[in-house]
Amino acid sequence: MRILHLANLYAPVIGGLERSIATSSEELVRRGHDVTVLTLATPRTAAEENRNGVRVVRVRSLATALLPGMNQDPGKPFHPTAPDPLTTAAIRRELRAGRYDVVHSHDWLMYSYLPLRFGRDGLPHVHTAHDFGLTCVKKTFARDGRTCAGPRLAKCLPCAGGQYGRPKAAALAAALRSHRHRGIDALTAISPSVAAALGQARLPAGLPVRVVSSLVPDGLDELARNTARPAWLPDRPYLLFVGALGPHKGVDVLFEAYRRLVAGWQAAEPAPRLVCIGTPRPDTPPIPPGVLVRHNVPHAEVMAAWHGAAAGIVPSIAEAMGQVAVEALLARTPLIASRTGGLADMIRDGESGLHVPAGHVDSLVAALHRVLTEPGLADRLRSAGYRRGLDYTAARVVPQIEEVYRACIAPA
Repeated sequence: MRILHLANLYAPVIGGLERSIATSSEELVRRGHDVTVLTLATPRTAAEENRNGVRVVRVRSLATALLPGMNQDPGKPFHPTAPDPLTTAAIRRELRAGRYDVVHSHDWLMYSYLPLRFGRDGLPHVHTAHDFGLTCVKKTFARDGRTCAGPRLAKCLPCAGGQYGRPKAAALAAALRSHRHRGIDALTAISPSVAAALGQARLPAGLPVRVVSSLVPDGLDELARNTARPAWLPDRPYLLFVGALGPHKGVDVLFEAYRRLVAGWQAAEPAPRLVCIGTPRPDTPPIPPGVLVRHNVPHAEVMAAWHGAAAGIVPSIAEAMGQVAVEALLARTPLIASRTGGLADMIRDGESGLHVPAGHVDSLVAALHRVLTEPGLADRLRSAGYRRGLDYTAARVVPQIEEVYRACIAPA
């Protein structure tokens, strides 16, 4: 098959969504398909290149060409919830030149393709919901630290205004609620929780949603085992967090839980250190004493750090799936995660990990005590968690994606 992916961002930009698209694209190439990723132009990146067998085409948009002030970060261009004329024209040119079989969109860049779907250049179209962006302009489907009861403009404007500013939030929310999303032929979601939230999106009547999980590359377990232990890790047991260092990832909850863990520690040996690998943010809370924070860590070292951790913690307030949780499971890390979104679907409490209520400090402290002190628990979590993590690898997920493509193309 000849496949055209549409993604707002792509490597070398690093994030869970970008890693998932790159992993699936490279695996599809390995399986004999011809794959192109069309993405938005960024400074200091080539207009066209080949990355691990995947052809990458970067195109202009109003935000990157004429209105750069729309982007808070020029390295991460933003696509709105409405078609961008420059991007639509670029997609049209690529479709006419490429002789593709299917278009697969992954985020709001889809809105620049939908005007073409039923014209002479339109092709069967698969869309994957990697987050809650078809329902919520913040893409979190959370309000005041809880799962949102459902979108309404009167609620969305003040909620999203803190993230985008009120004028931009109003434009994004109004455009999102105006779409019926005609032109999606097959819709997938990366977790049951995302699929459930799509029930409140404005979609064509009768459009089914299939859960096809986000994925990680094969071989991460070997990478974790075979990478040398990073020299910067503590020389005693440590707990590990990986992710953006913001309250949306539960970092404030984690820091308070760690303070309480250390304050109540009674064993003869010192309390474990807390290691945080991630990106600082303007809302990163104060770092407690004894916490080691590292930025820009190579992925192989991240996997090695997971492998050596006494426990991994994913305390997100809301999470569509949680790719770092999969990496922890494959590294055989005893995992503690919030019972929210895709994390709730991923882990069976007490078997492949421990669940705690999102935002609940006392429960997190209790779970940490269990993993660190309860005989045999950590070993059981390591074994069962590893088996669960295999369900999210490319070898198991990409054949499901191929099935979706074949079913989408068949009627055409």
